[in-house]
Amino acid sequence: MGTIVNGANGGFKGKAGSVIGSSWKSINYIKGLYKKRSKPASEAQQVQQEKFKILMRFLLPVNFFLKIGFGRKNANTLTPMNAAFQFNINRAITGVYPAFELDYSKVSIADGSLYGAGTVAVVHNAGELTFSWGTGDSDTFDTYGDDLVYVLAYHPEKDEFMSTPAPSTRADGEVTFTVSDHLQTGSVHTWLFLSNRSKTKVSRSVYLGEIQLT
Repeated sequence: MGTIVNGANGGFKGKAGSVIGSSWKSINYIKGLYKKRSKPASEAQQVQQEKFKILMRFLLPVNFFLKIGFGRKNANTLTPMNAAFQFNINRAITGVYPAFELDYSKVSIADGSLYGAGTVAVVHNAGELTFSWGTGDSDTFDTYGDDLVYVLAYHPEKDEFMSTPAPSTRADGEVTFTVSDHLQTGSVHTWLFLSNRSKTKVSRSVYLGEIQLT
């Protein structure tokens, strides 16, 4: 049974007949109950479903990064995950249905106005990945040595992500971490982005390329 919250003009919560009332971030919603599909999905629907599956499979494991990288993107109406999905859906998927693939070079982990890290690079040596970036700070561009730097590597063959236990800072200039033994073959795709110390501003993520591990 549904209930009306805060009086007759308030939000509706719960189930009543064929509708369900709910709210998110103080915004009230009413939606219809799910109806079992009586006919097969159209080709256009199948295309969208396949794109959704491919992109969400990639994004879900890195939700921690997305909460920072897209946490301020239309925050009043979208979750960070939904913002990241909308940002990437028409940019990062290539191919023709049903053979869709992710174009990792176009995948964004973060999008914002914070100034980036200058010259960035990543190398693999002796079982370790080393990410490096510029250390310059600037009052003009509102960048500081304690800005946080996030790095990410994805191993598509193993479908696993790697990163540091905690973010580094702009002043550090580089960070190194050991690649797990079971991930030491094949290649990884790599990204880097920054936030300010309070995580209220972020940079655009930078794709650093595909790095061969063997």
